[in-house]
Amino acid sequence: MIVVTGGAGFIGSALVWRLNQHGIDDILIADRLGHGGKWLNINKRTFRRVLHKDALLPWLEGGADGECIEAVFHLGASSSTTETDVDYLVDNNLNYSVRLWRYCAEHQVPFIYASSAATYGAGEQGFHDILTAVPKLRPLNPYGFSKQKFDHWAMHQHEAPPLWAGLKFFNVYGPQEYHKGGQSSVIFQVLPQVQQSGAIKLFKSYRPDYADGGQLRDFVYVKDCVNVMLHFYMQAKHVQSGLYNIGSGQARSFADVARGVFAAMEIDPPVIEYIAMPETIRGQYQYFTEANLHRLREKGGYQAPMTALEAGIHDYVRGYLLAEDRYL
Repeated sequence: MIVVTGGAGFIGSALVWRLNQHGIDDILIADRLGHGGKWLNINKRTFRRVLHKDALLPWLEGGADGECIEAVFHLGASSSTTETDVDYLVDNNLNYSVRLWRYCAEHQVPFIYASSAATYGAGEQGFHDILTAVPKLRPLNPYGFSKQKFDHWAMHQHEAPPLWAGLKFFNVYGPQEYHKGGQSSVIFQVLPQVQQSGAIKLFKSYRPDYADGGQLRDFVYVKDCVNVMLHFYMQAKHVQSGLYNIGSGQARSFADVARGVFAAMEIDPPVIEYIAMPETIRGQYQYFTEANLHRLREKGGYQAPMTALEAGIHDYVRGYLLAEDRYL
């Protein structure tokens, strides 16, 4: 059985989709479904069981009903970059992960977990997914702090799973993110703007070296993310443990994203307006991120090309956001 925490969330449900495509349905999903539409992310999926996230650790530590756990994909976390309750983030993102790690180490189960590019902070130290860089990183928000502290804890453990991989996801976009509200991708957020007003609003820049709309991020399509995870699962004996950047490998501007959305919607010319950035996020705003994929290629053995931004936006917009059924 494969355990997927956060299995009804954005990346987690996309992973379940990809596993199903590969003929794998002996899956346990651990998540908190709540009262909203999150359940729709797994409505078309095939799996064995769903457990509330708080029930998973007691179930595993109590013997897992005799199930043979083949791998744990730990994708569940509070991913809000604006969350201010640090005690909650430490308990939910750090301490929960520690207990899962210890289970996987004791039972020799491969452990693949979601870290984040938020651990890189403003990028002063670069974007190199090597363990020696971890202690030098200074995240800009409590979410990134909670992720960075688990990476730091993991690198010092002598008792470890047979494979452990911390995936530093960059700006992921794609189907299944519909429940994320303000934490969803800019692509998902701006499409209704085009439908309602014919224009896209982007934040102004507050640095003289970046034009309005010229802020750069590494946007990575969720289908690429789950392809990497499937590769790590299938090739676990050949993947080196450690941290791995998961991005496209190319920084692109928010203006590029806006133009891509207009192109996918077959609207020309694109109309972009620039608005003030809320003061609450100006001090923790990343102006540049770009994944260095050398380790993923050399130590992770993943050689497939990443989806180009325009192609990913087109697939997302035409295949899902404008479709009658927008779910994987």
